[in-house]
Amino acid sequence: MILAFIFLFISASPSVVDNTKTLQQLLNKNAGKTLTLPAGTFNVSTLNVSKQTKLTIGPKTILRGLPTTTALPVLQLQAGVTLTGTGVVDGNRKVRTKGMGVLASQANNLIINGLRIKEVAEQGIHVVKSKGVILRNMVVTGCGAKGIDQFQGIHLVISQNVQVANCRVENAQHGIQWWGDDTNGFCENIAIRNNIVRKVDGGGIWGYKGRKITVTTNNVAVCGDVGIDFENSFNSIAIGNVVRDCKNHGLATFFASENIKFVNNRVVQGAAYGNGIGLCAEGLSKNISFIGGSISTKGPDACGLATVGSGIVQDVLVQGMRIVTEGKNGVPIRVLENNRFRIINNPLLSGISPIGVSLEGSSGSEVSGNTIVHAGTDGSGLNERGGVFMYYRSAQFPSKNNRVTNNTIRGFKTGINDDCWGDVNSNNVIEQNVTPNVVHRQSNGTWGGKAQQNVTAARVAAPVQVKQ
Repeated sequence: MILAFIFLFISASPSVVDNTKTLQQLLNKNAGKTLTLPAGTFNVSTLNVSKQTKLTIGPKTILRGLPTTTALPVLQLQAGVTLTGTGVVDGNRKVRTKGMGVLASQANNLIINGLRIKEVAEQGIHVVKSKGVILRNMVVTGCGAKGIDQFQGIHLVISQNVQVANCRVENAQHGIQWWGDDTNGFCENIAIRNNIVRKVDGGGIWGYKGRKITVTTNNVAVCGDVGIDFENSFNSIAIGNVVRDCKNHGLATFFASENIKFVNNRVVQGAAYGNGIGLCAEGLSKNISFIGGSISTKGPDACGLATVGSGIVQDVLVQGMRIVTEGKNGVPIRVLENNRFRIINNPLLSGISPIGVSLEGSSGSEVSGNTIVHAGTDGSGLNERGGVFMYYRSAQFPSKNNRVTNNTIRGFKTGINDDCWGDVNSNNVIEQNVTPNVVHRQSNGTWGGKAQQNVTAARVAAPVQVKQ
């Protein structure tokens, strides 16, 4: 390899000198070769790096964007480029009011390692229709300008086989985002691991229309919307991430996602933030799993897990997850007008709310093997709510054919409550639980459910009470 060290003496005054032509000539001369840019601050419009070039931008080199109102990148990379070094791409967004830091369009087999990108009006790095891309050890800070509606830190559009690892994104609209579309197809085989995303206006790590997306051991904090979110995405997984202080939901699915797994993630939501998990509209999401890990919420209305929208998710597994809520209305698990949940072997702790697991208008669900504890004083009236609360909402959304078995319920005034006021033929089965009591509705002396072999903590038969 031939390493070209070129030392240029160029004024750094952004108001006087345009260094684009000089640097572009240098890049063209070394197209497809190995090149290290000289140290200094250089003012450029757009620099184009040709195919197969191995370019180093060292720590004392800054490429500063010249003023423009046209959406141009500071640096444009072609296929096969390897870009290394901790130099800076400065978008200069106060005067360069449009454009991204780095653009890689149809740039297959691209590697970027160590680059710093800052102060960009639009995306920090924008990867479009590219395959075999590796982004490592990058820092992207400060994206967005007045009148700009898209300013992600790292943006992957209709791209496949991409790795984003050990990067840091801060102060952007969204952190790391994948985006497919109905015409051009999916983002696919995207691995996002060991990154830090902080202080973004919207989503931390999220995207639309992805397949085989892996989000692993990232740290996401202080997001204006969601932490980690799969939208209309399929066969994807989030493992071992830490998510803190997201306005709406720490973990989420939207828009008819299927086969999404969340494994051993930790979510901590402070008093000003929302649910630990949100399962949201539009469309019907299926086969969503939450296995292991923990959720902690402190907001007054923040649930551990909550559904948002009617008939928008089914076939959900929540297993082995510790959930603690401290807010007045913070139910550890609240399923509202959605069916077929399996809530199994979870330690659930409510600080104030008189409900541990709520199946409101939810049918065909299983609540089994959980330890459901009220940590404070349950201020509800007897027979009002319950450690497990099943509630008829409408003919379309009753609460029927649920199984509540082998749970241990402590500290709640009402243990298990089948409030089937609209249809007493609930066919809900309540058996082999440790509970202070069982409550159900009935009509004309009949109830379609079943309660058997339930005991109190003292191992005597749990009283069964009728709510008229």
